Amino acid sequence: MIINLINETLTANSFLQPFLQSSNGKNKMQIKEIQSREEIFETYSVLKQIYDELNQETYIEDILNMMQRGYKMAAVFERHEDENGKCIGVVGIRIIRKLHYGKAVEIEDFMIDRQRRNIGVGKMLIRWVEWQAAVFGCKKIIGVLETKRLESQRIFSREKFNIDGFFFQKSD
Repeated sequence: MIINLINETLTANSFLQPFLQSSNGKNKMQIKEIQSREEIFETYSVLKQIYDELNQETYIEDILNMMQRGYKMAAVFERHEDENGKCIGVVGIRIIRKLHYGKAVEIEDFMIDRQRRNIGVGKMLIRWVEWQAAVFGCKKIIGVLETKRLESQRIFSREKFNIDGFFFQKSD
């Protein structure tokens, strides 16, 4: 079962707070939109933590194919004093239209590295999504999460998403 979450509290100031960079002690975090093959590859290890069936051999092509159909991806990278950035959080979105919501941002993928939680990564990812909603003129953000994704549900709840319904899945 998948829970449908909606955020209707978008305001002009909600995404204007500095969210592109954040500092966590000695480590600095930066969020950026993913566009290149190399950047896509860097997100694999985070999304693999929730999607066991991800195929590393086709991952880059799968994401590029999705991007050609409107999928956008952003990631938070943590940079240590002496290292290049490591991907520690990923969000994937799509701009959609629904009869009852109108134009909205749908969060398709949302994951924070299990070893790097509770340091502000989720907040950075949600702020980026809010910014995308404002850029594209969307009044709502819809998050689709599996019911087993309790950590992500807590983040969405903290960020004022309301549970608005359920999605059901039927497999052969």
